[in-house]
Amino acid sequence: MFVLTDFDSIRVERFKQSTKEKLRGVRCPEHHQTPRLHFCGSSLRDITISLSGCCEKLMELANARIGSTAAMETEIRKPA
Repeated sequence: MFVLTDFDSIRVERFKQSTKEKLRGVRCPEHHQTPRLHFCGSSLRDITISLSGCCEKLMELANARIGSTAAMETEIRKPA
């Protein structure tokens, strides 16, 4: 039996926020709509994402952004 812990819920929440952040600013160039996300699942093992949008172009933009790791990478610097 798999027991959900606070650590699991924190990881799921971080994943959700990271995914939402990747889509920040993505809008359909024609309809000016944003993509819609729906998450289902309580652990990283079983989470699924449903992504929808107004047209194929928006879906292409959203999928490309989600697949891009560069959109979320930040440089971490150590103090001098």
